[in-house]
Amino acid sequence: MYPSHFKKIFICSACIALLLIVLAPTVTRTPIEAKEIETFQYEIPAENSMFQIGEELQYNVSYSIFDIGLVKMQVLDTATKNGIKIFKAKCYLDSYSGLPFVDLHQVFYSEMDVDAIAQLFVAHTTSKPQEMPYFKYSFDYKKYMVSYQYGVEPKGYITKSGEEPITDKQLDGLSLFYYARNNFRQVKKYSMSAFVSEKSYKTHFNFMNKLGSQEIDAVKYPVETIEFDGSSEFTGVYGLTGYFRGFFSNDESGIPIVAKMKVILGSVHIELIKWTRPGWVPPKVKN
Repeated sequence: MYPSHFKKIFICSACIALLLIVLAPTVTRTPIEAKEIETFQYEIPAENSMFQIGEELQYNVSYSIFDIGLVKMQVLDTATKNGIKIFKAKCYLDSYSGLPFVDLHQVFYSEMDVDAIAQLFVAHTTSKPQEMPYFKYSFDYKKYMVSYQYGVEPKGYITKSGEEPITDKQLDGLSLFYYARNNFRQVKKYSMSAFVSEKSYKTHFNFMNKLGSQEIDAVKYPVETIEFDGSSEFTGVYGLTGYFRGFFSNDESGIPIVAKMKVILGSVHIELIKWTRPGWVPPKVKN
């Protein structure tokens, strides 16, 4: 039961969007008031301005005119494991209340190095706190092996475990996001492996350093952005065709402003609505 359930989890923001499109395509919701989140203590690693400890970004997920879910992403902490400096990040996926037949709540946790290469990835389905299915991927690049485990918490039992060989370094469902942030200013095409549903699949990035702008409700002026696009070789559930586009702020922070993901009937729109990053102001379009 639980392993088949987790095969429906792939790229974090696409998962919530596509599930809700299929099950609740006619639900509307009052838009969220856009504002900056209250701040707390931060640390900015000198070698990588992308990983700011305490950063929190929130995104509204919509399909056509319908708001269907919320994605919240956090950079939690940094540590050193096995001589490698890692960053800890978390992503919350939540369907909006009032959607018929859907109560989707998931939490992704990732540990990655400074290049966003996956070291550990854990996903929980948290709709029922008394019974939370989870899976965990642990990456061992010395042995070129990924150990996986499926189970249920807090009951503490394991339903499935094993190992899968890999041939190169991997991204996971959350580090994909940070890998794009780390490279969006380049003019180059990259193909990176992403570990999904116990298998390694290629994800292709086309970084163009293409200057443009995006208008979002959270900012009263057009935000200057850098555009890139790409595609994944694995087929997502509920109609994800693999093609995606991203628009990141044209500054050192590289904040994702808008993302668009192709589905069978149209596309999913993911838009920044709130942020916590002291000192960051969305860049205006230069004349």
